[in-house]
Amino acid sequence: MVVAMKPLLALVAVAACSPYSVATTRPPITAFGPAASTLGTICVIRQSVFAQAVTFAIHDNGQLVGATRGDSYFCYLAQPGAHAIVSDTGDSTDHPGATTLDVRSNQHYWLQQDHDNSFGSITSELLWIDESRARELVTGSEYLVIVEAPGHEALPAPVPLAFAR
Repeated sequence: MVVAMKPLLALVAVAACSPYSVATTRPPITAFGPAASTLGTICVIRQSVFAQAVTFAIHDNGQLVGATRGDSYFCYLAQPGAHAIVSDTGDSTDHPGATTLDVRSNQHYWLQQDHDNSFGSITSELLWIDESRARELVTGSEYLVIVEAPGHEALPAPVPLAFAR
């Protein structure tokens, strides 16, 4: 029983210490349908039965673009070109989830965010998915925006825009 409690205590500690706060809102960017003609749209979707209280921040080319917590998602616009996307709790960047993408204009991209819990250490995992899987995951999820971030980071605009490298 004591062994089973250690991962739970670590999870509570990670959740309580997150430097990012999020709030539910109406989606300012649609996850499906027409995309911006000169930009791409990237949606990060998280649906998991574990680590519901853990907040994962998402950075695109080093710029804070959003965060997830529990069953949630958010979308942002991205300039065409190379993008390096990183997901972490903000407490530790030892093993962040990371992926890359070459964004094209007028395209939607969906990124499934999951996590791994290894002996109480929560790390993010990122996987590109197709539209049908994205629609399944968005069902029952809340749209979140970041309302508080560490002092060294600027909050994203109401409609976040990530610049290409």
